[in-house]
Amino acid sequence: MRQVIVLVMAALVIGLAGCAPKMKTNTINQFNAEYQRVKGQGYQIQPGDTLDITFFYTPEYNATSVPVRPDGKIQLSLVGDFPIAGMTPDQAAAELKKIYTRELKNPDLAVIVKTFGASAVVVQGDVRSPAQIPLIGEARLLQVISQAGGFLPTADIRNVTIVRHSTGGKPLVTVVNLQDALQGVNPANDIAMLPGDVVFVRPLKINTDQRGSGLPVLSAPSAEPE
Repeated sequence: MRQVIVLVMAALVIGLAGCAPKMKTNTINQFNAEYQRVKGQGYQIQPGDTLDITFFYTPEYNATSVPVRPDGKIQLSLVGDFPIAGMTPDQAAAELKKIYTRELKNPDLAVIVKTFGASAVVVQGDVRSPAQIPLIGEARLLQVISQAGGFLPTADIRNVTIVRHSTGGKPLVTVVNLQDALQGVNPANDIAMLPGDVVFVRPLKINTDQRGSGLPVLSAPSAEPE
């Protein structure tokens, strides 16, 4: 499901590149507020993750590298299928403890996310290797672009579009000047990334030089925040 959403967001952001020069966008402060909101909720287990389930008093029931299936469920001994996607590890541990209480005397356990299969950012446009980039740790915008091979010479680094759909409703969209971030003029433009973010690096717009030189003039459309 998340992969479908990411592909829809990628199509949306590519469409934005062809919009009118003036388009309404969200502010960086709104993006940062959404980042803090999501981080404050804690990590929610997703299909594609693998989990370790550790029992403190009955280690014979330990389960390692348990895959979260596309339907959001895992399979455990004595429990069978358990819908775990969307829970934090602590929430999952509490629910499993309730279930195992019927079978075990001391069912204290911990759920640990071993690998994050669904945590990725899509990077498209004028980068050397457009791809879905695994999101590890507190990655920022310039870091994921670097993992996509960096900018092409034709990239418009003053107008890089980011789409964030974690709100569950209307996606957030912003356009940032990464030249300022690279030069240290405005480091806040190097936005912290969330899983599912889509980054589109548009090409520079090429206009014919009307002054008769015959050389192309590179320019970029502007965007204004809401």
